[in-house]
Amino acid sequence: MGVEPVFRLVDGEHGPGVTYDCGCPCTPTATLAVDGQPGFEHCCCGKVHFAGPGADPAMTAYLAERAARRKREPRYVRGSGSLQTASGPVEIAWAFPAE
Repeated sequence: MGVEPVFRLVDGEHGPGVTYDCGCPCTPTATLAVDGQPGFEHCCCGKVHFAGPGADPAMTAYLAERAARRKREPRYVRGSGSLQTASGPVEIAWAFPAE
């Protein structure tokens, strides 16, 4: 994957969330958690993203846990950044299958 996804804030089913145009039939939305933990979405095509405080460390832990319990977990291309919103920046981390 050569292009970083463009994330945007949306009103999701469970409150405000962060999404992007995935390319599959889904609209993957990570709900912004109210308890201080980042929300996440693992899309049907294998792409995953976290949004909220501590998004990158949460992604690292999530991928490590999956790799430890699954025999055929893919390698991921990862990235992180933030999305500017009216209430301030929202941390984002993403991981897309390398193949």
